[in-house]
Amino acid sequence: MRKFLKTEIDLLYEEIQPEEEVLWRGKPRLIPNLSFITTLILILLTDIVFIIMRYLKLNNQFDINTIFLDWFLISLLISAIVIIFYLFYYSQKYYQNMINIFYVITSTRLLIFNSKKGKIVLSKLFPTVKLLRLKKTIFDSNTIVFDIEMIEDRMVEIGFNNINDADEVMDIIKHQLKHLKNKD
Repeated sequence: MRKFLKTEIDLLYEEIQPEEEVLWRGKPRLIPNLSFITTLILILLTDIVFIIMRYLKLNNQFDINTIFLDWFLISLLISAIVIIFYLFYYSQKYYQNMINIFYVITSTRLLIFNSKKGKIVLSKLFPTVKLLRLKKTIFDSNTIVFDIEMIEDRMVEIGFNNINDADEVMDIIKHQLKHLKNKD
């Protein structure tokens, strides 16, 4: 797990109430959505195979003008370049967004902080948690989903993304939810 900076810890204790106890805090791993990146890489590899096959076909009738005037080869090259730039852009944007995010579970709520903005991005009280699920992928990026939001006709899952000890965190949340039900 990445280390917390002193400013992040100070921000955490400034924002929580005195009666709240911090049960867990963590940061997401800085790994972008690997299934998305894998898909892009497979498309890129397919594109490269098509470029090689097209080049070999044109190489039989080697004429430099034929290669440069071949619209199919040019479009394959352009698409390969676009995919490479998009991979770098997506990874950099993800890194910039997630470097300042950290997650906290207190005795009363779930919190998502943004240390760059210096504020709580999301605060979810335990009684308002209606959905709780652990989302695992084959790439070992574990996410705990505890809310769903509609943004521009699209359903977005909200939770703790790419955390290392997701099973332990899930147990903490379940224990707090069970503890609240026993109080009623």
